[in-house]
Amino acid sequence: MTAKSERLLNALESEITNVSKLEHALARTRVVLREHATRLRLGEDAEIVMTGLRFNVPAETSVALLERVNPA
Repeated sequence: MTAKSERLLNALESEITNVSKLEHALARTRVVLREHATRLRLGEDAEIVMTGLRFNVPAETSVALLERVNPA
């Protein structure tokens, strides 16, 4: 294998690792969002659910949700 091929292989393996980490984070976020959607369907107060989301999902997700619920 040439040096160029090895560098490309290393770069690809690194990206595969990054994608795997991202997939894991997205799967975790999906589970949390589903749990909170169920809480809302069962009648829990929206403010309490939103507070829970702020603590359990990435900041950009909770900000996006807030913007949809309370547009400026």
